[in-house]
Amino acid sequence: MRKRLLLVFILCLALVFSACSKAEDKKSDVTTNTTTESKPDTAAIKEKAAAKESGSLGDTTTEPIIARGDSDTPVESAVAPESTTTYDTLRDGDMILSEKFSIKGGESTGADGSVYEYGTADVEADGYSDDILPIGDDYIDPTVPVDPYDPEPIITEAPKQVKSGTLTAGEWNDNRNYDFIKKLLADGQNYDYKTFFTQWELSPFNRLEIVCKDSSETAVQGVKVSVFDANGNSLVNGVTDQNGTFYAYYALLDADIMPAKVHAEYGESSADYDVESNDLIDGNVINLTLDASRKQKTLDLMFTVDTTGSMGDEIFYLQAELQDVIKRVQNDTANIPVRLSVNFYRDKGDEYVVRPYDFSTDINTQLAYLNKEYADGGGDFEEAVEEALENAINEHSWDEDSIKLMFLVLDAPPHRTKENIESLKKSIARASEMGIRIIPVASSGIDKDTEFLLRAFAMTTGGTYTFLTDHSGVGGSHLEPTIGEYEVEQLNDLLVRLIEEYLR
Repeated sequence: MRKRLLLVFILCLALVFSACSKAEDKKSDVTTNTTTESKPDTAAIKEKAAAKESGSLGDTTTEPIIARGDSDTPVESAVAPESTTTYDTLRDGDMILSEKFSIKGGESTGADGSVYEYGTADVEADGYSDDILPIGDDYIDPTVPVDPYDPEPIITEAPKQVKSGTLTAGEWNDNRNYDFIKKLLADGQNYDYKTFFTQWELSPFNRLEIVCKDSSETAVQGVKVSVFDANGNSLVNGVTDQNGTFYAYYALLDADIMPAKVHAEYGESSADYDVESNDLIDGNVINLTLDASRKQKTLDLMFTVDTTGSMGDEIFYLQAELQDVIKRVQNDTANIPVRLSVNFYRDKGDEYVVRPYDFSTDINTQLAYLNKEYADGGGDFEEAVEEALENAINEHSWDEDSIKLMFLVLDAPPHRTKENIESLKKSIARASEMGIRIIPVASSGIDKDTEFLLRAFAMTTGGTYTFLTDHSGVGGSHLEPTIGEYEVEQLNDLLVRLIEEYLR
């Protein structure tokens, strides 16, 4: 009996051990299956990461993306992610894959290889979060500072539909409409317009209008004019335009000193004039007569262009317009030698601050320089305008006797610092002395402060203010200037007209 009971007990024990073993085997099978289904393909992950870094992921973009606007947020990538699947806790060893993550400020490396600074933002990206551990030799540790380098543009070729005659523009000459701006400054109803000028310390007030003619009452262009105070100190210098006129803003650098004498010379001929109190009244003209034989006209034509990111909405259209202008001027003025200079600027910390090309009669080479530029960089509203002007005016081989025109194409002011203000004042005074007419071309995005600064550039150098308008439908919104009635023209026609007027 005892033997039977012992046998039954052993048999029960065997059954229990057998059942436990089967349960353990089943649990192991479930765990294995779950792991197999959940664990990602390590090779696929690495391949996808490498594709992202090289920018070779599938591109679903149908239209070219141009970097638009100077912003502290990451620039939108031209590469679209392959999927929007979100993996919550997929692991490959200690590696965590996450396609949705949050960034809290610092630097980000985009799919195009560009490094961008950013603030707090939520980002969706096809890649790894900043919690991941190294994946091969290409891994970049987010805790280690990245050496700065020049970012590549998102797009560097113009859309095929770009052609000249697209952009629209207007012109306003404050020197010819001086009564308008005087009434505007005295108004003060909507803005303190005077502040827009005085905060830059470029005050286009208190001017002498000096006109030089020959004995036959024909206007003489290119006369060098100097205005002195009672002690013989030079106040302002300039060169007469196609109408024989020099607008001498004698209070530009020092509003407390009054003019006493004017000296003009052209070749071997000269004239002097003692300034009277009536000459200081706006509208009165100082007329000087010189015995002068005409010189051969030559043209030094310069384009100084802002190429920061905010110009991205119009840069390729502007390139097409300027190319058309240059070719037309070259053909229309075949009897007048033309030298061309193209210059580009951005801001400190960008790929370049100023990229200049000196004057050349090789127009095609200059056009090639123009067409290869693209919009990039910036990072804030203000740009290095003062450095661009200083370089353009002082670091180029302007011909002393040429007709000098500089088109300043931009959509933002310089940084308003004491140092920059002093630089601007010196550059504008020097441009006036050399006879360089600054003709701003205000693009989309400028504010009222910038408008009046650009108008001051034009007034004090004998240029004129031009501005793009919304009529073309291209680019962002264009500020409506505070001026009188004006005619909307195609930009290329407008610029050609102005150049030919100065050559008249």
